[in-house]
Amino acid sequence: MRTGLIGRSKLRLDVMATLGLLCTAGVGFGCSSSTNSQPSPSGGATQSSTGGNSASGGGGGASSASATGGTTDHATGGASAAGGTTDHATGGASAAGGTTDHATGGASAAGGTTDHATGGASAAGGSASGGVSVAGGSASGGASAPGGSATGGGNAAGSRTGGSASGGAGGSAGAAGGSGTQGGATSAGGSSAAGSSGTTSCAARVLSLSSNATGSAADTADSHVEADLKTDLPIGNALRTIEFWAFIKTTDWVGDKNEIFYYGTTGSAGSLGMDFGTYPVTGSTTNHATLDPFTGGAFNDDSKLDLGITSASDQWVHIAMVWDGTSLLTYVNGALKLTSKSTMSGVTALATGQSVLSIGCNPTNNPPACFNGYLAEFRVWNVARAAADILANYKKSAVGNETGLVAYYKFDDAAGATTATDSVTAAGHSAHTGTLKADTTAHNPTFITPATALPLVCP
Repeated sequence: MRTGLIGRSKLRLDVMATLGLLCTAGVGFGCSSSTNSQPSPSGGATQSSTGGNSASGGGGGASSASATGGTTDHATGGASAAGGTTDHATGGASAAGGTTDHATGGASAAGGTTDHATGGASAAGGSASGGVSVAGGSASGGASAPGGSATGGGNAAGSRTGGSASGGAGGSAGAAGGSGTQGGATSAGGSSAAGSSGTTSCAARVLSLSSNATGSAADTADSHVEADLKTDLPIGNALRTIEFWAFIKTTDWVGDKNEIFYYGTTGSAGSLGMDFGTYPVTGSTTNHATLDPFTGGAFNDDSKLDLGITSASDQWVHIAMVWDGTSLLTYVNGALKLTSKSTMSGVTALATGQSVLSIGCNPTNNPPACFNGYLAEFRVWNVARAAADILANYKKSAVGNETGLVAYYKFDDAAGATTATDSVTAAGHSAHTGTLKADTTAHNPTFITPATALPLVCP
């Protein structure tokens, strides 16, 4: 290999009381035959067979009401004025969103996730059967003021923030609900605050190493970031984790020519770095998406194993290297893919030497072996991160004060910056600012907004 390589008004209560008396007298329109209803003024759990109305808008059928949310469970109807989770056989409404599950009807005024067969009403419309809304009723379904649907419930802002052709509100796209950019439902009562069916990039810029050559061409530009972590650098046989996001192009999958990072000294197990594999994936002559984590001997692993990615497309890939004291573990997109054991007799531990950390190149090669793509979220830890931690957090930005985090380069610095900020915020930490370097200033790494956004989930 290489050697270093987010109360009802009095009037509303009076109206509801009057309707109750009319129902008792048997003259109320649309009154339920049952009087077994139990409104809960301050949330909590409400359970009834029928009866009640929602705080605003019509309720589908008879229902129980919960003034401020809570969990309601009804055989027929039901509503939650401020959201919550409702489960009904027929009808029901949620004034502020929430997750509703109905066989017929139901709506969400502010979006959210709704599952209906037909009907439903919004806070600004009526219901398909029974009840009259505050802002107007409808013989068949409700309609919103500026939008809504042809049949069924409508949304206060029309189909962009809810509404559908048939069924309740809570559309599939738009700023206030549905499965738009962040996916999932809205913060006003959806099923997932951060989204469940998509991601949005939280990093506007990343580090570009475009001055370096691609493929097997010589990397005379030597474009990289250099940082001196001093005593914070995990050396010797110390536990450690090095992780980062790399945008890898199809032309980068060439072994021994595109090293992503390097530190250490020469000698058996004296260095640590990451390169691409020399060979294609076992059983494939077209997929060259393989990796070669190296240590300067003993734990090198020019692997041919399938990493679950392909070399046929340009893509963002998350890589984490963990030394746990016995093995060098390599994770790809949160999953453990390689476990490298010593292949050298008598060498059972790392002996990584002290040096600066080079990100983007291995400067000890002549010419330097450098990476041509983009880098982001480069983190150095003096702990062996557990598999569960890596999987749960690889798509998230770090806070900066996590235990064991000794260097953190988001690489989202301002365009034109000549240094890379260390974002570790732990008390007593001395920042290790990274310096942009190359053979000439014109070849220095740059901070850009990539065409393909970094797939981090926004906090």
